[in-house]
This record gives sequence, structure tokens and C-alpha cells, in this order.
Amino acid sequence: MFDLIDALTVAGQVNSPVTLSEQKPFRRKFSSVYDGLENGEMDIGKILSLLPECVPEDSETIAGYRVYAVDATPNEHEEAETLPDRGVLKSNQKDPMRYGHKYSWLVRLVQFGTSWVAPVDVERIDTETTDTQLAAVQVQELDLRDRHRKVIVADSRYEEHRFLGLFERFQHTFGLIRLHGNRVLYEVPKQKPKGSCGAPRKHGKSFKLHGAHRAADRCETFSLGDQTVRVQA
Repeated sequence: MFDLIDALTVAGQVNSPVTLSEQKPFRRKFSSVYDGLENGEMDIGKILSLLPECVPEDSETIAGYRVYAVDATPNEHEEAETLPDRGVLKSNQKDPMRYGHKYSWLVRLVQFGTSWVAPVDVERIDTETTDTQLAAVQVQELDLRDRHRKVIVADSRYEEHRFLGLFERFQHTFGLIRLHGNRVLYEVPKQKPKGSCGAPRKHGKSFKLHGAHRAADRCETFSLGDQTVRVQA
């Protein structure tokens, strides 16, 4: 297994673990790759706990917050019809049918304006769970491993309550999640007058993201790189 890691340092495109046996740092027969993968043991928990401190020193940090991102990536296996737990990879109704596995990536953003990232957790999303369910578990584990102040950024796929509700319990981890523009939120409902009939209200006044009905409670404007960012709450 150490030889495989050594081979990774000089390999270019890696099509399979066995192709690493063709690299010079791999000193054994190619059949030992199977023995190592089948019988080797690693303490994944300890490895994951080391990763947050092993990222490049100049990784993205904004206002003292480490910046992480979470997303799901499909890996197509069209011809492997007997592959265990292979599922449909469609994300939209109009997309063509594709088959394979999906993986949930939790990464540290390395450099502003580039796509370089430092992975801190990667797990396959099985067909009995969802992207947000697995991402929620990954974020909870990261909160325990990395006690620094940090923010998790994600797209609108993660705007559901099972993921957003996590951040109410965290002290060091915050979420910055994109929402669809047609979302409608609701303010806290007014208390029901004493002695009145009927059940208490569950929702207050509606708040449409694309048409706010009142002025913002607070506004901030700041520069981020070459862009001017305006934030309203």
C-alpha cells in the first residue's frame, strides 16, 4: 500500500490501481495490488482528522473563517450493468438517463478564482440516501474534527431543512447556501390572542426572495477580489 502511494506521486492519469504497478516506485508484482487493497487496513477516522491541518497554508480564509464547499459528483458506469448499487444519475427531469455512482465531496477551497481544492472527505452516495443526507453527516463530522471558525458553501441543491437545520447547533461552523429565487420564507407568526378559538398559527407573514415587502434590517457593502458585494439581512 505504501508502494501504491509512492507510485501516485509520479503517476499522471490513473485509470486503475493496477496501472500504478507500472510506475518505478512500485517494486512488487502487480498481483500484490489486489492483496493490498483486499487485506490492508486503515483507520479512516484518524486519517480524516489529519486532513484539515494538511491543506496548503494559503488556502482560502475570509475574515478569519476557513472556507469549505460541499457538492456531489456523478461517476458514470454505463456498461457495468451488474455493478452493485448502480443508480440513475439524473438531476433534472429533462436530463437523459445515465447510470453509475455519485460521490459527495467535502473540500477546502485553496485559491480564490481557481478550481483547486483540498479534499477532506469523499464518500459514495448509495441509492438509499440523498446528497443532502450524506453531506449533513460529513459536515457534522468536520465540525468535530476542525474546531476553527469555518463556513460551508453549497448550491441550491442543499437548501432543504435537513441540511440547513444543522447549523443551528454548531458553534464554529456556519452555512452559506444558495437559495432558488422563487423561494418563499415565512416570518415568526404572531401570538394568538387569549381566549380566541382555533389552532395557533404556524406561519407569519410571507417573505418572497424576489420581492421583499419591507426594508432590510441591516446592509453591508464590501470588496471581495475585484467584485463589490452587497449583503442584506
